[in-house]
Amino acid sequence: MQKCYVCSNQFKWKEIVFSIWGSYKPIECSHCGKRHTINFVSKFIVSLLIIVPAVVFGLLIAPAQGLSKPLTFGLIVLMAFVISLFLPLFVKYEYKQR
Repeated sequence: MQKCYVCSNQFKWKEIVFSIWGSYKPIECSHCGKRHTINFVSKFIVSLLIIVPAVVFGLLIAPAQGLSKPLTFGLIVLMAFVISLFLPLFVKYEYKQR
C-alpha cells in the first residue's frame, strides 16, 4: 500500500478507501502532516475498475439471466462496493509541494 513520500509512514487502508469514496479527497499523513493527492492514472484505474464490470453485468449478464431491474441495480451497487474495498491496493498518491 501507499506510503508518505516525505516520511515513509504507511497510509491506513481506511484512509485510502474513505478518500476514494469522498471523491478523491486528499490524504494527510498522520505522522508529518503532508497532504497527498491521488494521481490521474489512479483516478482512471478506479473509474475503469468500477464502471466496466457494472456495465458488463448490467447490459450483458443480468438480462441473459433474466434478473429484474431492481435486483440488477442492487447487485451492481454491491459489486461496486466490493470492488472499492480492493482499490487501496491499486491507487497511488503523490505529494506536491505548494
